[in-house]
Amino acid sequence: MKKIYFLGICGISMSALAIMAKNEGNLVGGCDDGQISEVLQEENICVDKNFDAKKILDADEIVFSSAMRKHESLIFAKKHYKKILSRGEFLGRIAKKYDKVIAVAGSHGKTTTTALVFQILQFAGKNPTLHLGGLRCEDGKNFYLGEKDYFVTEACEYCDNFLFLNPYISVVTNVEKEHLDYFKTFENQKNSFEKFKRNSNFVIDNFADISAKNISHDKSGGLVFSLYNKNKKIMKVHMRICEDVNVKNCIYAYLVAKKLGISDKIIQLAFENFKGVKTRFERVNCPFFDIVICDYAHHPTEIENAVKSANKIFKNRQVITIFQPHTYSRTKTLFDEFFAVFSKVKHSIFYKTYPARENESDGMSAKTFAEIIKKHNKNTQYFDNFTSLKDFLTENFSKDTVLLFVGAGDLPNILHKNHFIS
Repeated sequence: MKKIYFLGICGISMSALAIMAKNEGNLVGGCDDGQISEVLQEENICVDKNFDAKKILDADEIVFSSAMRKHESLIFAKKHYKKILSRGEFLGRIAKKYDKVIAVAGSHGKTTTTALVFQILQFAGKNPTLHLGGLRCEDGKNFYLGEKDYFVTEACEYCDNFLFLNPYISVVTNVEKEHLDYFKTFENQKNSFEKFKRNSNFVIDNFADISAKNISHDKSGGLVFSLYNKNKKIMKVHMRICEDVNVKNCIYAYLVAKKLGISDKIIQLAFENFKGVKTRFERVNCPFFDIVICDYAHHPTEIENAVKSANKIFKNRQVITIFQPHTYSRTKTLFDEFFAVFSKVKHSIFYKTYPARENESDGMSAKTFAEIIKKHNKNTQYFDNFTSLKDFLTENFSKDTVLLFVGAGDLPNILHKNHFIS
């Protein structure tokens, strides 16, 4: 038994790792100045708002998230020569305890694809363990403690965290410019993905002979499509999730399942019972508007897809896009891509940047970006507090307006906290 202290413990990946560490019999705690994770509360794991020097000194190991690389708690731990592991190193150590690791990487779609693979394995009776960068709508959890045969994990490229994994099967959904605050160049980022693939026994990074046809939506907005192997129809799928981009996620999950010898019947059943991942084009309840969607989209391509989906599914309604940028550096390094997207959005609202690990001097703020967009589109607003945002929305738009909240920041939590959504 070890005493393990997690720096940035409330992060979506870190909280799952902390619970896994506790499940292995370790004494676990950590610090985080963000919102306390509900999954940690349920597991009775202590979270300090500020790091506890005594607990760091008493710990056998310190695990830190990438967002804490320059934090005073990590500096303190290094100064006192503590054994320190990055989030990626710790995840890699846990993964080594499983017979078959299935790791899903990519710039977009990896969370949903990971959850789909896990769902299929569950329906196949494999009882896999799950480490997820989101909360499943089925149980509200970002982890599942199963047996040691299969470990299904989301593999994040930031700070090369995914290079600590040696997957039995790896999936790379796509690669686009991202995390350039770390990689510096797109070429460096692509090279890291190639290293990740070389670490894997089997790599799935294209659709091979599998395709989807007849993509549509049912009356509730659910996704309907047919899978084909070349010209042979495999199955017709009716899903509860909405976005067309999930077709690709389903194909990747299907290819993993077939590699593991799972039948089409079980795969179809798993697809049709899949409820999705929270804040992945998730429809939430709101007392002020009939249709409110929360989507984790924070990259220009993801936002463009979310906007297209909303306009397609709710084609007879006005769609308002509310975006909270995630990090100043991303807004700056992907400025041209963000501009291309938002210059075409009919009505966009920007909320103050979620800084994560950064300062405004590291890039461009949401306010500055909104001012630039407004020169090209007068239907652009900026808000830096919830009350003003709420007043503007409720006073200027009818109840049947569709609100699409996009971004990887804390705005959904703010909406929940202020009873705007539930």
